[in-house]
Amino acid sequence: MVAHRKTSAATDAAAPKTLAGQKVIVDRDQTPITILLVDDDPDCRLLIRDAIAECKVSNAVYECANGLEAMDFLKRRGNYAKSDVPRPGLIYLDLEMPGMNGQATLQAIKADPTLRDIPVVMMTGVADEAEMKRAAANGANSYTLKPANVEQFIRTVLASTSYWLTIHQYPDHHAPPELCRR
Repeated sequence: MVAHRKTSAATDAAAPKTLAGQKVIVDRDQTPITILLVDDDPDCRLLIRDAIAECKVSNAVYECANGLEAMDFLKRRGNYAKSDVPRPGLIYLDLEMPGMNGQATLQAIKADPTLRDIPVVMMTGVADEAEMKRAAANGANSYTLKPANVEQFIRTVLASTSYWLTIHQYPDHHAPPELCRR
């Protein structure tokens, strides 16, 4: 079953969110992007959650322990059939998991027209070029290695989260035109 934890330092949902002094990209109704963590290792999920919390943003973080649970979450099936969990705007996906592994989960997400636009960041300890190429062919938006060093792991998550929440622009949630230079 999924665990939910808000990683928010902000108290006013309508207040501008910041990440290292930058506005965090939110959707049109000013709701922060929801993040889904899919990893069978609870310690890795904890590290990723803690790193996102260090960003001091209001993004809700949901967790699934494997690809099958993630697909149930995304399609609101099984334990999530009557749930009002939000659609994530970013997915961190491990590669090696029991049941449905990361590559199969990625393929299922990118094959579904209602899900394929969600950015998927493969976050794995597998430093294999064939797996990296396969993930790219399957539609991964990024392939990030989990460093063995905890401090570097946290920095990696911070950098990735910063990119996907502040730099990357989504069609449905992006910086307002008045903040852009032409």
